[in-house]
Amino acid sequence: MKNFVRLTDLQPEDIYEIFRIADEINSRKYKGFLSGKSVILFFPATSIRTRITFEKGIDLLGGHSILFPTDTLDKKESTRDVCGYLNNWADLVIARHRDIHLLETLAQYSKVPVINAMTDSNISFYLYFWYIY
Repeated sequence: MKNFVRLTDLQPEDIYEIFRIADEINSRKYKGFLSGKSVILFFPATSIRTRITFEKGIDLLGGHSILFPTDTLDKKESTRDVCGYLNNWADLVIARHRDIHLLETLAQYSKVPVINAMTDSNISFYLYFWYIY
């Protein structure tokens, strides 16, 4: 399992690998890769491009997405307990939340991969890759 929470966790070769896989996805090499898999998404209502891009990608790879509002993660219930439920429901968690520390906690307690779909800390990375790709 590999989480993608902070850009600084990646080495340059990891970034090249991401683009290599993206090219292979475009050529349909991974068709059905997420077949039978559930992906939990946490996105604010204001997110359109990023959320739809993830939903479409999940669908094209054969997976099923389940959307929750981001503020679902801001409850009094501990993140560790939330991860206990997510571990039973999800094969992957993708979250867009202002607080990167919350995503780090999700990654710490989750048994499935966690992908950071944007935080205040990583906004420039996503805008940069959205622009060039």
